[in-house]
Amino acid sequence: MILQFPVRNIQKLREMQERESRSRPPIMESGCGGWYHQEAIREAEEARKQ
Repeated sequence: MILQFPVRNIQKLREMQERESRSRPPIMESGCGGWYHQEAIREAEEARKQ
């Protein structure tokens, strides 16, 4: 988040933060890891070796 300085109105700042938090979708953690990401890294490293 980017804050504008100087912050003179704390209530206005809190309202802005609340609007921002409602507008962003929540980040869900799947817990199963990023095997596809690791696989892409492995493939890229193999391609560089060839």
